[in-house]
Amino acid sequence: MEKKRTKAAVAAILAIVLAVVLVGCSLVVDGVDVTSYTSAQYTTYDYFNTYSTVACYMPADRKDEFAGLWEGEITDLLRQVSGLLSSDGEDSDVRAFNEAAAGETVRIDKVTYDALLLAKRAYDETDGAFNPALALSVDLWGFSPRFNEDDDSLTKPYDREDFRTQLPDEKYVEAFLSVSDFSQTDVYEEDGEYFVAKSSSVVVVDGTEYTQQLDLSGIGKGYCADLIAAAMKENGFDFGYVNIGGSSLRMLKNARKESGAELGEWTVSVLSPTKDGESYFKAYLKDESLATSGSYQQYYEIGGVRYSHILDPATGAPYDSDVLTASVYGENAALCDAYSTAFCVLGKEKALALANKLDGYTYTMAVKSGDGFVTLTDADGKIL
Repeated sequence: MEKKRTKAAVAAILAIVLAVVLVGCSLVVDGVDVTSYTSAQYTTYDYFNTYSTVACYMPADRKDEFAGLWEGEITDLLRQVSGLLSSDGEDSDVRAFNEAAAGETVRIDKVTYDALLLAKRAYDETDGAFNPALALSVDLWGFSPRFNEDDDSLTKPYDREDFRTQLPDEKYVEAFLSVSDFSQTDVYEEDGEYFVAKSSSVVVVDGTEYTQQLDLSGIGKGYCADLIAAAMKENGFDFGYVNIGGSSLRMLKNARKESGAELGEWTVSVLSPTKDGESYFKAYLKDESLATSGSYQQYYEIGGVRYSHILDPATGAPYDSDVLTASVYGENAALCDAYSTAFCVLGKEKALALANKLDGYTYTMAVKSGDGFVTLTDADGKIL
């Protein structure tokens, strides 16, 4: 048995270190002379159960201003989005929804409302392959936040002595799947307030009643990265990036020229699903987002079978397709998060069909082939 679970599931890493590297001549990006720009980078581990890094290039006389933006608006966004969308936060809208009775309506913050609208869009566009209503199943298989803690006490009727060595009872897999229809969840605005109505579905197992539960971790980090990038641009900081957990990135412009990339582009390396620490694709991104999902980020193995944190909404169990990992690039980081998850669940053929329908989004996939994989992509980059 092998278990792989890290505080930060690093599915994509920036292939550069912020530094001032000058070559003796001026550098102009989109009409802006960035030759003398300096850099700043801030990181916190206080949100989303992972790290959040925000980096920026700017004129030296604006460095204190950017520090104030980090300490103020950016940190506030991290705190607010993480708190509202977490499943266990004290003031979490998701927690309030999950604790509500079947059919009950819960008033939510606009942040949660906007995130749920994006989740609804992704659910519809992927024919349900991205489904945030699988929270009970996620917990059943041992991938919810409580399993990241050191406390291994059994608190749920369906808990096992050791989820890493024992598979869940099939009766729970089937039961939890029966309350996971996200189309039954209604999200709406009324008189300037925001609401989500919970599905009326209920299932009873061994005398315990279960209702629909939500898990927005699949888009939460990307959604927050989008908000932070927007705040940077609104304050005149157009060069830098936001990286939450390594799997959700929102790139602005690059103020340094990188080999193989056009002016203003960042080079981002995507890690190989089969070779630890090695990359299999380099993407060139400018004012674009990147999200990566895969079976090699969080998983455990029982009897030689890998059980990943990505669940298949059709089975209520960890997905089992020929897509080892998928990266999606586009304008919206939250949707990139959702689409990359859906690509893994759908498998090669259906993922390619979905890609053809997504306007403005490109992809890279590592697809099983023999003992290794082949790379499929329509993105601007380089296969390694």
